[in-house]
Amino acid sequence: MPEDASAGPMPDEELRRLLDGRLNEAVDPALVLASMPDAELSRLADGLYRHLDTPSPAFGARFWYVQVTEELRLRHLGSYQSAAIVPGAINAADPVASEVPAG
Repeated sequence: MPEDASAGPMPDEELRRLLDGRLNEAVDPALVLASMPDAELSRLADGLYRHLDTPSPAFGARFWYVQVTEELRLRHLGSYQSAAIVPGAINAADPVASEVPAG
């Protein structure tokens, strides 16, 4: 991956090089993705998403897209949990949470 992960959309050629090299040679996909910074991981997710919409995506692209999105989801669960994810949870900023019961 390039040092500047915020360099814009990942070109298809760069993604194919990653899929043919670093990613598909990985012994432990979760370990490889866990070592990537958020910006780089997000850029990879975007590149894979765009690549999967092409007529002939590279072998393994769908697998990596699922792995990358799962890693991003897990990272963001640690710092943010919405009420949709945690059943019965009420967001403190939600007006319902600050209402006083009638009676």
